[in-house]
Amino acid sequence: MLRVTLANVRGHVVRLLLTCLAVTLGTAFVAGSFVLTDSIDRTFSAIFATADSTDAVVRLEGAGPSGDAAATAEGAGAGTGAQAGPDEVASLPGLPLELADDIEAVDGVERAVPALTGSAVLRGADGTAVRSGGAPALGFAWDPLDPSVRLLDGRGAESPDEVVVETTTLEQSGLALGDETVVVVNGTPFDVTVVGEATNDTPTAGAAIVLVEQDLAREQFAPTGVVPSITVTAVDGLTQEEVVDRVAPLVPDGAEVVTGQQQADETQETLATALGFITTFLLVFAGVALFVGAFIIFNTFSMLVAQRTRELALLRAIGASRGQVVRSVLGESVVVGLVGSLAGLGIGIGLAAALQQLIGGLFGLELERLPVEPRTVVATLVLGVAVTALAAVLPARRASATAPVAAMRDEQALPRGAVRLRAVLGLAVAAVGAVAMALVLTDTVDTQPLAVLGAGVTAVFLGVAAASPAVSKPVVWLVTAPFAGRAVGRLAQRNGLRNPRRTAATASALMVGLALVGAASVLSSSAAASVSDIIDDEFTGDLVVSDGGQPSIPATVADAVRDVDGVEAVLELPFTAATVDGEDGFGMAVDPATLPGLVELTTVEGSLDALGDGVWLTESRADELGAAVGDTVTVAVGNGAAAEREVLAVYEDSQLVAADVLVSDDVYAAGVDGVQAGGPGGGGGVQYVLVDVADDADLAAVEAAVADVAADFLTLSVLDADEFTSEQTAQITTVLGLIYALLGLSLVIATLGVINTLALSVVERTREIGLLRAIGLTRAQLRRTVTIESVATTVFGALLGVALGLAFGVAFQRAVADDGLEVLAVPWATMTVVLVGSAVVGVVAALLPAWRATRVDVLRAITTE
Repeated sequence: MLRVTLANVRGHVVRLLLTCLAVTLGTAFVAGSFVLTDSIDRTFSAIFATADSTDAVVRLEGAGPSGDAAATAEGAGAGTGAQAGPDEVASLPGLPLELADDIEAVDGVERAVPALTGSAVLRGADGTAVRSGGAPALGFAWDPLDPSVRLLDGRGAESPDEVVVETTTLEQSGLALGDETVVVVNGTPFDVTVVGEATNDTPTAGAAIVLVEQDLAREQFAPTGVVPSITVTAVDGLTQEEVVDRVAPLVPDGAEVVTGQQQADETQETLATALGFITTFLLVFAGVALFVGAFIIFNTFSMLVAQRTRELALLRAIGASRGQVVRSVLGESVVVGLVGSLAGLGIGIGLAAALQQLIGGLFGLELERLPVEPRTVVATLVLGVAVTALAAVLPARRASATAPVAAMRDEQALPRGAVRLRAVLGLAVAAVGAVAMALVLTDTVDTQPLAVLGAGVTAVFLGVAAASPAVSKPVVWLVTAPFAGRAVGRLAQRNGLRNPRRTAATASALMVGLALVGAASVLSSSAAASVSDIIDDEFTGDLVVSDGGQPSIPATVADAVRDVDGVEAVLELPFTAATVDGEDGFGMAVDPATLPGLVELTTVEGSLDALGDGVWLTESRADELGAAVGDTVTVAVGNGAAAEREVLAVYEDSQLVAADVLVSDDVYAAGVDGVQAGGPGGGGGVQYVLVDVADDADLAAVEAAVADVAADFLTLSVLDADEFTSEQTAQITTVLGLIYALLGLSLVIATLGVINTLALSVVERTREIGLLRAIGLTRAQLRRTVTIESVATTVFGALLGVALGLAFGVAFQRAVADDGLEVLAVPWATMTVVLVGSAVVGVVAALLPAWRATRVDVLRAITTE
């Protein structure tokens, strides 16, 4: 039987080629994701393996490289230092600069360098800020003794009006040594000259790097004399653990000292996690590709088995057992899966190489070239072969059931009862799923409603897929009805109705992708509409100064905007980390006197007239904590001391004032004073500056004047209400773009499925085509017949997919309406484009099979059995 299996593969190479291609596409994303992940891991491991000049790091307790206390706690065994309670930890604003001098005096310590770092935005030659994608712009103190920074050209910064620029940043800026420009250091612009070019051995994740003179760094990065960490280097001969032991007695409460290796390990883990979304995204692509490809594989083997009815029956007649027939068909699928997976492995490596270039451009990282681990090879091959074999199981079992007497027949008809049974069972499963969805939407289910909704959606999807052969007949008839007035149209219609199971299986590949995209489109459109609606209701001002939603607007901006003629009121919204009753979240400072004129918050209970030493909570956070007006909660803002504060008001969750707890300016300042915005010390920054323009002022003139103020800070934008709404929905638009990329992948695979089905159908109907040509059917008429057949199949799949996608999207939107997704927005234009596009896909998919059909030799086709 092995020889029979291999002979069948050789005999059907062309027929199996497109099936093999579907496997290749799915496994390519699996291989690419693993190769890219290994590349990232190896790159960071190599970097930190050589970065051994740091022996210990003194830092605020709970402030690892990611700012994640949990990450630090995991490595607590490697660190030593005074342990402090939560209040003591929170009350430490930073490490005093003098501590570095004390540590440097410890026996065995060669250097102790305070972390003088913060925001530093360089103006490029084109007058705009130098940035790479969404990476930050960072400034460090120029230190000629720092072994991780090497001067490539020029000299170091010797005065506050000189800077050294990292080499990649310098290339992006278009500047050269000796050029004069502006650098905004922690919100303050300085006229500077580029005097040096340096390279940095420490990974920067694409950040733009500027090194400033020491005195300027101390003035701007440590204005109150505290820093978040101090790096310690020891003399030769001391282990890192010995350095930690010697430094530990000097560490104050609320801080800790850890080994350089622990710091490096945590930093590596943090950076790798930050780029881990790429792997996740690729694996999602792989899952969709393999799932859709499974429909193609199933359909292909079903048709091959049907076409080989005589052959398989003769094998049974001469003594082949059912098991041997099953193994023969499965053997063919294994060969297809293996070949497709090997090709996918090669393409995946190429995909990883392309993504390396993309990451290099976005993040400034040079990743290690294409490591292919044994795990990558094994996972790719096993997954590809397993999916292919599983998809071929049912056709193989069907092949084994072929009775020897079937050798006397020309073809094996599909039992009508099988289609009816599938329809009944499928509709029953779909009905159960619909009931589950209804129970969630009517608030009947209290426990895990989204999980129940997801199960209901899955049941509906599987039920419709199972019942689709019965549904295909009326839909295909309707789609082909406009063409049925002519003989060509009637012929195409009958071909489409001849085998409903085949038509449904082919269309299901398209249905899967379009159902997912339809649901995601409804959710993303609803999210954008909800955000827009919320902002329209909340924002009552005229202008917004924004840095893309980042809490990095300099504190001096609001004061400068207040001085602009025609400005009636200004509200700045400082934003930082905060905890309420031990639960992590975010805090924001507001001025109750200015707030009502610019933001309209909806009060649930209490009053928004005053804050004082109390707090306002969002409705969602209050519900989580079970807190109400008059209750007392424990609040810690930034690095401020945890304190008991009275809840003065509860308000509906806001898109604009996006924090869990609102406090007064005084409480906020006590928690972030002296700590760099957004840094590991728990510092905050201004997220937005809201501006109300006087009624008698010229709005355009005021906007231009505010824009002039913002221009000095390089990265700030001045937006009106519509532009601000667009900025808020930009991330949703980006996600939608990724979803459409997923749609593109589904369309490619589904198109392959249609091509494969039509090509096999042409082979199956060789004699029929020859007879039609013999009685006068022209090549052009034959091409139109195949094309109409293809369009009917793709439109059928698109109609099912769009209908299911809309239903699922609406269901999920209604289920989470109380969580902020209040507005239902159905993207009808997108859905229309999808339906029209499916018809175009049908035309494209028919090109190759139609061409092949017209090349059939009439006399030879008539004699084909």
